[in-house]
Amino acid sequence: MTKSIEQRVQQLEDRDEIKELTARYCWHVAHGEGEAVANLFADDGVLDVSDADFKAVPGREALLKFYRASVREPEVALPFIQNHIIELNGDEAHGTCAIEARFARNGESVTAAGYYEDKYRRERGRWRFVERKLFFHHVVPLKQGWAEAKGQTRKV
Repeated sequence: MTKSIEQRVQQLEDRDEIKELTARYCWHVAHGEGEAVANLFADDGVLDVSDADFKAVPGREALLKFYRASVREPEVALPFIQNHIIELNGDEAHGTCAIEARFARNGESVTAAGYYEDKYRRERGRWRFVERKLFFHHVVPLKQGWAEAKGQTRKV
């Protein structure tokens, strides 16, 4: 089935807005704006990290509490997002994007790389995160390269 020009333009606009959603996430994290990060999620949104020590953060109030506590200082965490793959289905979508991050932990510089598996929903005319699952390939002190860390247990 051939899509109309209007449908094709709408899909381009939707993909662009979703990419900007992930960029805004990084911007607000880098600027220590935790409440703004939480506001990028749907009311029933969930954050999950592929780490046994991390408990998923479900729902508006839990997300606000989490991001207010964990994202509060500018330039402590600097995430960079790229390589989006987005599948659209009307007012819902899912996709992946790669993340590279630099951050400080216990007075030490850390570098990380991984990817998000995201679910999105258009609500009140804006795309929001419904679910963000974060998977890390590595999280290592910056003074140590990730090649040297291969095979070591990593703490997230």
